[in-house]
Amino acid sequence: MNFSLLLATVLLNVVRGSKAIPSLIGVKQCSPEDWFSMVIFVLYCAACTAYSVRQAQKVQAIKHKYEPAHKQKEIQLNGFPLFELISISFMGGVVSGALGQGGGSIFNPMLLSFGVPPSVSSATGMYMIIFSTGASTFTYILNDMLQVSYGVWTGGFCILGSIGGMYLSDLLMARIKRQSPQVFLLCFLLTISAIAVPYFGVDIQQTKIRDMLKFNNIC
Repeated sequence: MNFSLLLATVLLNVVRGSKAIPSLIGVKQCSPEDWFSMVIFVLYCAACTAYSVRQAQKVQAIKHKYEPAHKQKEIQLNGFPLFELISISFMGGVVSGALGQGGGSIFNPMLLSFGVPPSVSSATGMYMIIFSTGASTFTYILNDMLQVSYGVWTGGFCILGSIGGMYLSDLLMARIKRQSPQVFLLCFLLTISAIAVPYFGVDIQQTKIRDMLKFNNIC
């Protein structure tokens, strides 16, 4: 389902076109066809979300029926917890795609607040941002706003660092038989990010905010 949303995002950008790449079917920006494609995309995303929630609720109901002990350990996919989960996930995707902030800095604390174990929340947070980041990446590439060679260079080091970090983390937790190192590491990284991002990126963020607050013609 997540992969289908990624494909839908790429297809939308190909259909709508951009300043760098014209539409493959001749759609003009802000034309009725352009707005129609956007509406269809939003409705498709909403339908995918509803379908995914429904399927997860079915699986959770079966687990609770045959293993009632799990009910107290899982996020209940109904009522306010479900609304909170979807809302924060949506905002995390927006922040990650629009402002370049790491989605994990939002998803990991959210999952920890729901009582999810640190190792599970870390893996889930990384999985969640793969598709939103992938969609943003394809969008930037199609709009000629991304240096692909630079992205491949930095991405390669990130992959090596992630694999090495997870390996060392697993060794440490297996040795001390506790998950607290991941919690402390996460808190440390969030603290560093909270200090470093405003300090080094204040000018860039101010420019982005000013651009966002300008009520120019979106066409």
